[in-house]
This record gives sequence, C-alpha cells and structure tokens, in this order.
Amino acid sequence: MTEYRREMENGVQTSPRSVRYQVLTSRLEHDGVDYLTYGIQCMGDWEGAWIQMDAVQDVSFQRENVVHLTDLFNRLQLSPVHFREAVLDCVNA
Repeated sequence: MTEYRREMENGVQTSPRSVRYQVLTSRLEHDGVDYLTYGIQCMGDWEGAWIQMDAVQDVSFQRENVVHLTDLFNRLQLSPVHFREAVLDCVNA
C-alpha cells in the first residue's frame, strides 16, 4: 500500500497539484512460461515530483485495453479517491 493510500484511510486530506494515470507492465511466470500483464498506476505531482499514489496491477493481458482505460481516466481527470473503484467497475463490466 502506498503512503498516499495509508493517509487517505487515516483521514489525512492531502492532495497533489495534478494527477495522471500510466500503464504498468508486469512479468509473471507460471509453469515455466512468462506472461506480460498490464495495470495502471496513479501518479501525483507533489511540488514538481511525480509520486506513485496508488497502483492496480494485473488488470488485463491485453495492453490496448489498459491503454484505453488509462487514456479515459486522464481525459476525465479521475480523482484518485475513485481510482480503485473505477478500475474494478471497468474490469467487471
């Protein structure tokens, strides 16, 4: 869990100047076979430094699906408070 998520759960109200979402790539191994999975990270601009505020890994094996979702979150300027719920809603839709 990131420090930002911990602060949010403890009721500390801090916010970055801006937020952006980026694709994450993870390599998994199962029975000797490597797989790439794609997730999303939520980045916040804290006084000029981009800090990972939260991340959801293994959203999809299809990179283009995660790129589309990341672009949507950036266009809508999704609040980090709703990030995990939005990812789960999109994955379960």
